[in-house]
Amino acid sequence: MGWMIGITAGVLVLLALIGFGRKRSSGRKGNVIQLKSKTRTSSGQRGQACSKCRRKRPLTFYADDSGAVRGLCTDCKKELGRHQELYPV
Repeated sequence: MGWMIGITAGVLVLLALIGFGRKRSSGRKGNVIQLKSKTRTSSGQRGQACSKCRRKRPLTFYADDSGAVRGLCTDCKKELGRHQELYPV
């Protein structure tokens, strides 16, 4: 009976040490990126590429009848708005 308690206690200690080592070593190696540590680019300020004309402008996002999301500039939105139904996202 005593040897079963000893083996159980040894296994629990071993599992605790393995779990503690994993928590400690996973510190900054994960796939989480701290936003404060990365510099922001100015590409977001210039705008994204329009889905139709591919010019970099501020976009408004719409979904069509099939559910596809498209980012359109104001010029392309006016042109496509006459031909098909667009729903704001």
